[in-house]
Amino acid sequence: MFDYLRAECYKVIHRKYIPGFLIVMFLCEGLLVSGWIFTNARGNNIGFSTGAGVMASMLVIGFYCTILTGDMIFSDQYKFNTLKNEVSFGLPRARIYVGKLIVECLLALALCAVVLAFYLGLCWITLPHNPELDGAAMSAVAYCLQVALPLWLGAQAFLNVLYFLIRSSTICSFIAVGIFMGAGEILKLLGALVHPFFQTLYTCMLTTPLEQAVQGGGDQALFLHACVVGLCWFVFSTAVGLVLFQRKEIN
Repeated sequence: MFDYLRAECYKVIHRKYIPGFLIVMFLCEGLLVSGWIFTNARGNNIGFSTGAGVMASMLVIGFYCTILTGDMIFSDQYKFNTLKNEVSFGLPRARIYVGKLIVECLLALALCAVVLAFYLGLCWITLPHNPELDGAAMSAVAYCLQVALPLWLGAQAFLNVLYFLIRSSTICSFIAVGIFMGAGEILKLLGALVHPFFQTLYTCMLTTPLEQAVQGGGDQALFLHACVVGLCWFVFSTAVGLVLFQRKEIN
C-alpha cells in the first residue's frame, strides 16, 4: 500500500493541475481583498475581522473543490484505460480504491491549508485590525473550519465512489453539484410542506451542519453532529464503492 500511495502522490505532484488550481484560487482571493483595499482607501473601514468572517461563509466552496481534488487523482482513468492497466497488472482492487481515496484526502487537506493560509495572511497584512473583533472573528473561523473538515472528507469519499463507478467525469461533477447545491434545499422544503421525515433527512446532508455553523451555531453538539454526518458519508460511501468496484467490469 505504501508504494502505491507514494506512486499516486508522485503522479499528482508532477501534474500542472495543482499549480493551475492554486493560481486561480490566489487570483480570486487577491481580487476580493484588493476590492476591500480600494474601498478602504476611499473612506470605508473593512477590517481583518470582516475578511475572516467572509472566509467562514465561503467554506461551503470546499464541497465543490472535492470535485477537483478527486479529478486530480482519478484523472479520467476510464477514458485513458489507465485504471484497466492497474487492475490487469495485478494490483488488488481494494488497494487501488482505498489508495486513491487516501491520496485525495491528503491532497484536499494540503490544498485547503495553503489556500486558507494565503487568504488569511493577505487579509492580515493589508486590512486594518481591531484586536477584540479580530479575536472573535478568528474563533468563529476556527469553529466553522472544525465543523467543515469532517464534512469535506465525507464529500471526498462520496466523489471517489462516483469517479470509480461512473465512466464520465462530467456526469460525476453534475451529480455532486446537484447533491451539494440542491438536495438539501429540496429536502428542507419537503419537510416543511409534506412530512417531517424529510426534515430529518435534511439534517443528514453534508452541507447542513456547515450552513448552521456559519449562521451562528457555535455549540459542541453541532460539531459532534458534523463529525457523525461526515463519518457516516465517508464509511457508507467507501463501503459501497469497495463492494461495487470489486464487481465492476473494466473494459
